[in-house]
Amino acid sequence: MSNRWAAIVYGRTYHLDFRFITVPHDFTPPDLNWAASHIVATTQGARNLAASPRWSLFKSDRFCVVGTTCMIKELLGQTVKDDRGRPLYAFFGYATPLDSGLSLDNLPPYSDCLADFQPLYGEIERVWSVKNYESNSTKPALSQYASVKFSDAAIAQPLSVATQLNLPNQHPEQIYLWPNQLEKNKRLWQASAHCPQTVAVCLNIKGKPLVNSPFLNQSHHQTHQFQILERVISTGKYHQVKSLPSMTGESNPTLSAKITHRAKEDIDLTLQQATKVAIAGQELISNLADWNQLQHTEEAPAENPPEEPFGFKKKDVGCPPDWF
Repeated sequence: MSNRWAAIVYGRTYHLDFRFITVPHDFTPPDLNWAASHIVATTQGARNLAASPRWSLFKSDRFCVVGTTCMIKELLGQTVKDDRGRPLYAFFGYATPLDSGLSLDNLPPYSDCLADFQPLYGEIERVWSVKNYESNSTKPALSQYASVKFSDAAIAQPLSVATQLNLPNQHPEQIYLWPNQLEKNKRLWQASAHCPQTVAVCLNIKGKPLVNSPFLNQSHHQTHQFQILERVISTGKYHQVKSLPSMTGESNPTLSAKITHRAKEDIDLTLQQATKVAIAGQELISNLADWNQLQHTEEAPAENPPEEPFGFKKKDVGCPPDWF
């Protein structure tokens, strides 16, 4: 099948906080809630996005969204800062309706290059200087579906190695965690594209695994062999419960039906809460420890000055707004 794609962009601009900047014109409020719960999850531990863009693909019964959550510097090759001097990151993606089935044969291939997403920065650039007192300042633009020529059609090729994914109707209380390897990520990306069921995968994660998220399939920099993690939604903690030799696709016999049922309820509640946070102004992101650093007075440089910290930066009085 040939897919048509519409832009979906989530981020902040020079003056305004995180929000949906562009969404497909036919997304309903439930569709936006679904997308927000996944997109906000990809921004966890934002400090770890530097030089490590995260790729995500998630399907519902109605839509598939593919995208990257990255520093603008990784996308454009130059730093972009907001009015408080913070280097910016955002989610850039494409959405397609799944009215003809859940398998995809045309989408950005997983790679170490973000060229397929670079045109989407124009959505942020278009509203870069908008202020909160302007009419409809936080109302997202509506994108239309159109054919998009991506850089590589290899995604349509048959899988060379079968990859078992964790699906919501299988083990929603578990996360399948793979080592972050380019070829492995390509296979996971391709398997998710061709999966005939709803699925969610996030790849190239640096920092902690996204245990408090809807992504049941992840690849992680500090993981050296396949693992299955238990999702402990209430605390965000995790521990290993199964290793690669034990992976058979069967239910874990040590988990009771009561625990499974409770996990499903916790997952649903968590997604609803994440959505409310995202739509209400992204307080989750604003309050992250990565960004909650006090501004400090400028000190004389040491003989070997340390690398400038990621986060707030003191601005010189009288300087014009610095885009990059």
